Amino acid sequence: MKTAAKVFIILGMIFGCIAILPLIFGGLTLSKMKKATSKSDLMVWGILDIFFCSLIGGILVLCLKDEDLATN
Repeated sequence: MKTAAKVFIILGMIFGCIAILPLIFGGLTLSKMKKATSKSDLMVWGILDIFFCSLIGGILVLCLKDEDLATN
């Protein structure tokens, strides 16, 4: 599910490239996903990603489990 979230965030960044906010929040969310060790680390970034980047990508980030993040 982590890979699917990354794909949808990247698609949201590509389709929203006219505005600067999807690029900023998408990039920050992707970097936080790389470093996160628990679900609570990504809660705020998932919500911001829903509003500014990708609806599906943000929902998938919020649905990630701790086991998905432990395999960094």
